[in-house]
Amino acid sequence: MTTLTIPPRWRHTLPPISPPRWRRLSGDDDYVLHISIRRADKSVRLNSRRADGGWGAEESFKFDGSFTDGRPSVVSVTIRGSKYLIAIDGRLRYTYAQRINAPVKGLRYARNGDMTTAIFGNSVNAQIVHTLPPPNPSQSFSINVGDTHTLSSALTNDQFVYFISKTTSLTSDPSPGGDNTSLNLLSGDGDWLLHISIRRVNSTIVFNARNAAGGWGAEEVISSQGFFHESQPASVVVQNRSSAFDVYIDGILRHTFKKRINQAVRAVRYHRNGNMNTQIFAYTINVAIDGQ
Repeated sequence: MTTLTIPPRWRHTLPPISPPRWRRLSGDDDYVLHISIRRADKSVRLNSRRADGGWGAEESFKFDGSFTDGRPSVVSVTIRGSKYLIAIDGRLRYTYAQRINAPVKGLRYARNGDMTTAIFGNSVNAQIVHTLPPPNPSQSFSINVGDTHTLSSALTNDQFVYFISKTTSLTSDPSPGGDNTSLNLLSGDGDWLLHISIRRVNSTIVFNARNAAGGWGAEEVISSQGFFHESQPASVVVQNRSSAFDVYIDGILRHTFKKRINQAVRAVRYHRNGNMNTQIFAYTINVAIDGQ
């Protein structure tokens, strides 16, 4: 039995982990998610337990065909609200409902004490990444700065739009007109339902909206200090609520923008001011749509 366990600890970058190995920072020793891979019956068992308690009821699925002998494998866990989405090599295999409400702050890679081999070998490479797209998105595509992409279907309530960049540049562009990179949700009529303007020169993010033929409304401004990191991946995720847009940056809710225009989201636009030579994100970013 080999286990990949996520207790409530956090580390952004991790060197290879060998069993039994533990990366301790702070907090309790609750096992918020325990993934036990069992080669004997080709099953994956999932469970949770408090530091001072016992294991709960097991949940399981078969991993037939998920792993190939001698080949690399990726097991990923996407945290979605109160659920953990477990994927193997990019394929969603199981959704596990959260039992312990605690932030994830670390990893443990272990095998049973009398075992001489583990399914993944003597060490694994572990990454804590806020920028992975969701498993099995309903729509996914790449978009270049300056382009607009029409969605195959309008967003429904509670769906998420993921804007994912492989890199970040925090050096502001001195071109006339100001440093302004924006992510936008548009209606079928060209209304700007949500305008997220990221301005490096003063480390702010401006939220706004306007009708296709009208002017901008009142700006809503927040500081972006500490949100982004030079040369690192980044994600901006928008949840389409019935009366508002919730905006998450690297997995943390940063702003709720009350809807001003009652239209469905049918397109996305990635834009920078016309005189700019660089933007905060990569020239080409990935976009994914997921949710209900």
